[in-house]
Amino acid sequence: MIIKNSAYGENYGLLDPVVLKRTKKKKPFSDRKAEKNINFAKIDFAAIRQGMGSPNQDLTKTRVIVKSILIKCKKRYIPALVCHPAKTKITKNACLYLHGGGFIGGSSTMMLNQCKLIAERADCTMISLDYRLAPEAPFPNALEDTLEALTWTINHQKALGFANSKVFVAGDSAGGNLAVECGLLDKGHRIKQIISIYGALDLQEPAMTSYHWNYANYEMDKHQQDYIHTRINKIMYINNLMRPLYARSQPVTNPLISPVYATDFTNMPVVTLIEAEFDYFLPSNHFFANLLNQNSIKVQEILYKGLDHGFFDRLGYLKQTEQVCDDLANIIKN
Repeated sequence: MIIKNSAYGENYGLLDPVVLKRTKKKKPFSDRKAEKNINFAKIDFAAIRQGMGSPNQDLTKTRVIVKSILIKCKKRYIPALVCHPAKTKITKNACLYLHGGGFIGGSSTMMLNQCKLIAERADCTMISLDYRLAPEAPFPNALEDTLEALTWTINHQKALGFANSKVFVAGDSAGGNLAVECGLLDKGHRIKQIISIYGALDLQEPAMTSYHWNYANYEMDKHQQDYIHTRINKIMYINNLMRPLYARSQPVTNPLISPVYATDFTNMPVVTLIEAEFDYFLPSNHFFANLLNQNSIKVQEILYKGLDHGFFDRLGYLKQTEQVCDDLANIIKN
């Protein structure tokens, strides 16, 4: 495991100063609120969608061409954004990127600046997909869109402007889940590597997880405990939304919904899991990494101390977000 220290050096249990300052400005999110049953009749679903993501900045220093395309699939068209460095006619590699948003929100534009920066620094082609969202399109629609887009990308490498017949698949949160699912289903071994950024790898209720999810799994400074709980609880709440809206009547232990329950890793390529110290999904990511190791799948974990779920949204406002873009760029170009 690669450990990325916070402003506090090698110390664990402390929120990054930028995250702490941001958290102090917001209303606390209690354990009780995170754990209680959700009354969907009282949910302002539009507000939840609009509140996803964070402001971010374009840090590119050279021109990156951005094209809006429609990917033709069997029964529909899927919108996507293609980012291609202007200085390079044919890039060596391509990466299919899958945005986060709990399967219920998010968009390709939310991650546009990140994809542009990765395209510039890796000198690669980035394809950022707008897969269908729940509850309008529950499981398996997002996964079907992703798999069809992957096939389309490989079949149109000349038109997209990349040379390598194998592609990278990356994503954050729900997108990290979809990226991992692509690896589980990659019978044609078309994927060079999976990169999951704080992937939502288990939609199961905390009390029913096989790795016994608990707040005690996290080291917390006693003076910051309430703030850390707030960061974790917000994502626990989103997980409680995802379960009925995305999975519907399907069991969340279906490996194509929660990959931590997978038993067949025959198709899985190399995997990189980028994690945050105070992410609700951190225990499931550790568990999945151990599962991959047990099944002889090469996996690398990169842990960012002091950070929480969603930090990859904050390019230009949080230095570690740029570092993750560099992590992806280094993986793709090397």
